[in-house]
Amino acid sequence: MLLARGVDEEARQLQRQGALDHWLSCQGQEAAQVGSALAVGPTPAVFPTYREHAVALVRGVTPEELLAQWAGRTFCGWDPHRLRFFPTTVVLAAHTLHGVGYSIGQRLQEREDFVVVYIGDGATSEGDMSEAMNLAAVESASVLFVCQNNGWAISKPAEEQMRTSLAQRARGFGIESVRVPGRDPETVFSACSRAAAHVRGERAPYLVEILVRRINGHTTSDAQEVYRSRDDIARARATDPVTAYAARLSSLGLVDTAWLDGIDAEVRELRARLMKEYE
Repeated sequence: MLLARGVDEEARQLQRQGALDHWLSCQGQEAAQVGSALAVGPTPAVFPTYREHAVALVRGVTPEELLAQWAGRTFCGWDPHRLRFFPTTVVLAAHTLHGVGYSIGQRLQEREDFVVVYIGDGATSEGDMSEAMNLAAVESASVLFVCQNNGWAISKPAEEQMRTSLAQRARGFGIESVRVPGRDPETVFSACSRAAAHVRGERAPYLVEILVRRINGHTTSDAQEVYRSRDDIARARATDPVTAYAARLSSLGLVDTAWLDGIDAEVRELRARLMKEYE
């Protein structure tokens, strides 16, 4: 989580300097991403959106490979087949159907692994998501949908997008689901571990809706202060999952200042390396 935060901070800085074309911050969603990625393990194929930077790092994508895509240096940046982590999808919800189709293809080839599809709350309003959930349910596709609901579809609040939770909507398609808070990675890990066991054991889809808070704007091109209240932004920053988890581990005596300082030094070294590469 600390590494992802460091990469995110440096990428935002590099975009301001013109080194990257675009960047979508994952700040506020690190616990949801790291907890879910560790829960499913390294073998399932992952179909991400454009904000799963922490998931990418867990899967073995290097920071250099991750940023190369957003600098327009490469088509993907990493080997998606080796890492089981497919290219970023910018077209909203298009990858949900790709993920379901990939799962069906694996079944036809008698492969056992399931598929993980990450999605944001705004993208669930796209027709592709409804088609993907319906197809997954009808075909009993081994797909775990992980929705990070940060409450905003760019500038549209969640309450103006939907009348029910996404977890409730999934059940309407015949998909088992759960809704969990996303501030604590251990809570997310437990929920996604149970969900993964369901997908593996039942050979059926499952959806986990994780409630998170978006700290920064939708993208580096977005001025969230125009449509979002100061209080809402302040609440998101006050519930930062990275600082909260570090404080919790420290209070329990599981990590000490020396350990945290070591991680901080590693992050500073990484940021310096990225800055030098993009000078």
